[in-house]
Amino acid sequence: MAKNTARVEDTYTTAHVRALTLLEDLHQIVEDMPAPDADHPINWEHVGSLQHLSERLKELKDFVAPAGE
Repeated sequence: MAKNTARVEDTYTTAHVRALTLLEDLHQIVEDMPAPDADHPINWEHVGSLQHLSERLKELKDFVAPAGE
């Protein structure tokens, strides 16, 4: 049984690191999005994409931490 425990812990650790890496990558991508100015006019496609991203992130947040917990 100890072998299985070590394997599940290793697998969990790998998944945890992967999740943190993806979060860091997403954070950087959002940070790097251009602010609206003369060189980067923002249009409704940009707004829709960012709103879609926000909705998906909320779905993920609700999955891992349901409201009320």
